[in-house]
Amino acid sequence: MSAIILDGHQLAEQRRKRLEQKALLLRAQGLPPVVAAVLFVEDAGSTLYTELKRQMAESLGIGYQVYSFSINDPVELAIKKIHELNQDGQVTGIIVQKPWRQTWLTTRGLTKEKGDFEYRQWWWQLVTAITLRKDVDGLHPKTLESVQHGTWKKEGKVLPATCKAVIELLKEAFHATQLFNHLRQKHFKTVILGKSDLLGQPLYALLQSEECTAEMIGSQELKSRIEQKKFLMDADIVVSATGRNKLVTGQMVKEGVIAIDVGEPKGDLDFESVATKAAVITPVPGGVGPMTVVSLMENAITLAMG
Repeated sequence: MSAIILDGHQLAEQRRKRLEQKALLLRAQGLPPVVAAVLFVEDAGSTLYTELKRQMAESLGIGYQVYSFSINDPVELAIKKIHELNQDGQVTGIIVQKPWRQTWLTTRGLTKEKGDFEYRQWWWQLVTAITLRKDVDGLHPKTLESVQHGTWKKEGKVLPATCKAVIELLKEAFHATQLFNHLRQKHFKTVILGKSDLLGQPLYALLQSEECTAEMIGSQELKSRIEQKKFLMDADIVVSATGRNKLVTGQMVKEGVIAIDVGEPKGDLDFESVATKAAVITPVPGGVGPMTVVSLMENAITLAMG
């Protein structure tokens, strides 16, 4: 089998063009969307994504303000800025670019054992400082609760941009606008590798709330599956977001799998071997990344439209 490779750049550009009219209308009404981003400069991935988001925002006439901090700065400095942005009537949405955990630990001079709890605590303080009506990246814990309860849309909240990107790529992979109906009817199972708040948790919660079959596993569960030679053979869809390069190989997945790679910075899938088994696969770079950027812009326009 030779996999179809989903071109995230091409798909994102199609979505961006569809946003142009909405953005134009908002500007004409005197309601131009403005996104404010909090960036930690030591993280190269965050810096790159911030620039890509700023460029796409500018192409749509969406304001994109960047406020830079160091990982070593007292967290109160960034929180103070977030509180100011919460009160700024011109700002539609606020995003905190989450630095890669290893970058954060190294910059702070901490080991994984000593620093993991501190990292989680630091991140929690930042995302909970964002007022819910401006949570443009959908990362506030209360937004996750709404996703779990299936009430996020009714409450005027938005999905995390990476989660939304994966959903849109799956719609494309299956040629199904009614994705959840399709997954239920076919009894397809999604296995999500990684339990982060950026993707694993919200995607799992969304699929569960839509009564789709899904399992979210971490490194220990995957290790156990490998030892038992079960691998990921029960998965019709594999979504991997662990940051462990070439973690998933072709021998671990079944023929015809839909393989979505959310790994940073180099990709979780051993692309060449997985592509020989998969029906559809996303590359890194050029797959989920561009779709995440355009999903954030869609979220900004959704919040601006109220």
